[in-house]
Amino acid sequence: MLTLMHQNAHIPPQAFPMLEVFLTEPFPHTPQDMLQLEQRLARAAAQTADQILLIQLTRAHEDKAFVQQAIAQARAQHAIPLVHKGLRTISVLLLGGTRLLIETPYLREDRRGRRGRRRGKRGSHGTGCYPVLACLGIADRVSPASRSEIALHVVQAASYLEAAQMLSRRGFACDVSSLVRITTATAAASTRLRDAALEAALRLPVAPDGPLAGQRVRISLDGGRVRTRRTHRGRKTAKGRHGFATPWREPRVLVIDILDEQGQPDRLRLPLYDVLIGNAEAVWALLIGYLRLLGAAYAEVVEFIADGAEWIWHRVERLRTLAEIPAAKVVEVLDFYHASQYLSETIATCHSMPKAQRHALYKRLRHALRHQTDGVEVVQEALQGLTTTHRSKAITCALGYLETHAHRMRYVTLEARKLPIGSGQVESAVRRVVNLRFKAPGSFWTETIVSGLMHLRAAFKAGRWDEIMRGVITETFHVPSFEPVDNAVPQPSAPIQGETPHTFVTPRKKAA
Repeated sequence: MLTLMHQNAHIPPQAFPMLEVFLTEPFPHTPQDMLQLEQRLARAAAQTADQILLIQLTRAHEDKAFVQQAIAQARAQHAIPLVHKGLRTISVLLLGGTRLLIETPYLREDRRGRRGRRRGKRGSHGTGCYPVLACLGIADRVSPASRSEIALHVVQAASYLEAAQMLSRRGFACDVSSLVRITTATAAASTRLRDAALEAALRLPVAPDGPLAGQRVRISLDGGRVRTRRTHRGRKTAKGRHGFATPWREPRVLVIDILDEQGQPDRLRLPLYDVLIGNAEAVWALLIGYLRLLGAAYAEVVEFIADGAEWIWHRVERLRTLAEIPAAKVVEVLDFYHASQYLSETIATCHSMPKAQRHALYKRLRHALRHQTDGVEVVQEALQGLTTTHRSKAITCALGYLETHAHRMRYVTLEARKLPIGSGQVESAVRRVVNLRFKAPGSFWTETIVSGLMHLRAAFKAGRWDEIMRGVITETFHVPSFEPVDNAVPQPSAPIQGETPHTFVTPRKKAA
């Protein structure tokens, strides 16, 4: 018979206090009394909500039709037959800090008649499943709302310990190792769903009515820096530890956002942020998948803006071809401020010229580049006059730079078309998503963990947290929406129901 018990980590086991009890207490007389009353009320309300949830979970397990449906669904989703092993006791952490002990049906692989040794893990991380809990979005021993809060605090806080302390203040006790385990599992599920959906988008026709159809779209790419940790194998140190290296890696951040008719970011439409640690080809595969999934081929204009990094511009034409975007719709822009910096550094190499004269030359050429239709030619002509100096090598490189990017530096034409000339949005995204959380002094990250955490933090900074979490708990990828929303009230995106040009279904992970 099903039994459910509660065990709270902060309060001795006792009946949850009813909120009406607080009405019989005397009213607060001091600010301190008021603060303590509010805090006790919040904890009591959260515990009462957990008690209500306990009752609802009991009803779910007592409904035989629901239990049988959950078991049938679990068996249908696994390639290997599952056998019912009866009831197992498992703990579930709820949002109010209550830890339930639940006896719930447990299924595992049917290994009868199968040769070879057992290859799957045993125990809590084995190949079995809890079908009733899975139907309710309960996994990794936490409820869906608890999972969301844990992961959100981990990617917001400056450290794991700080996240645990912030949760503890609201009566939600969770140790650091559990925080890491739950958050990394959440990140892994989200990235798996994303990768499967984008891979499917590469096979299917581009949707003519995708979220970007008819929009003025801006795409930006840039890289940040994080230090990773790689443990040395072999002999240990005198303290009995393995040594480790801390190489820098470059997480690449991509931003897709909508521009209004004036060339400004549309504040009513959420941008799309994502991050990936990998080589350039992996990043471009991610971007191509997004553009096909979102229907960028049917946008009004697609502006691609970035700095002068060669790994970016060498692949833009292939991106356009594979995303099926007409050449007439693509506008390539070299960020004006990076171009200005490059120009300044080039002129600074002319040490034979007085500093004031170098500064005046830079200001004149920068103004020409920004406000004259033939600004690129004006800069080229001025630099060619400097190649006679002993610093001509730097000038020659600058002339090659101008020749390569000349068609991306027509800033007067871009202004007339109401298109931005700066990549500040992706620079800001790199700072807020990567630098402020993952680039702290003394922080060394396992590459897999930091990649997943950056993916979750990118979704949070873009305002798409609930969208990501709905996908994780339902094992379904949600196509990012660019519909106008009230920034104060997150709007749900449409779930995916089938593999059509709009939608993709990502199956649950198959048992080994």
